[in-house]
Amino acid sequence: MVPEEVVEGLPLEKIKDFSLEELLGMAIKAEIGAREFYESLAERIEVETLKDKIEWLAKEEGKHEALLRRVYASMFPGKEIVFPKEHIGPELKPVAKELHGAQDLIDLIRWAMKAEEIAAAFYEEIESMVETEDRKRLMRYLSDMERGHYYTLKAEYELLLDWEMYSQMMHMGP
Repeated sequence: MVPEEVVEGLPLEKIKDFSLEELLGMAIKAEIGAREFYESLAERIEVETLKDKIEWLAKEEGKHEALLRRVYASMFPGKEIVFPKEHIGPELKPVAKELHGAQDLIDLIRWAMKAEEIAAAFYEEIESMVETEDRKRLMRYLSDMERGHYYTLKAEYELLLDWEMYSQMMHMGP
């Protein structure tokens, strides 16, 4: 089941159907969505260690957005960013519901992991489309960072699966 905080998107193979300008718009939109998702998730978590990691992820996504905006501005000077309605892979939306125990959190973390994994592959694809070596390096960097986010979330996910141990550290609140 897909939580309301996740909107399924197009398969990664569809990336070739879009221009680089559209893909950068999608990437910026995805980073904004991920940042807002992590910020809203952090507000619902009371365990400081987990909350800190989720807040860190939110800040990282904000940095990615800023980098991508600079790339867009340098590639398309004077143009307003166009955010296509389509998106590749799952799009994360702010968490609107209250979390009622481990399963809600596990589901959200699982979808965030999937989104981070697809984001890494997405940036790898964009790397092959940009022309200068510095832009290729930037896309590789973003891909590596998203993969790192995946592993950060995976570690928490595995702890959450062993709820007995994790529940001693966690209290879910409003």
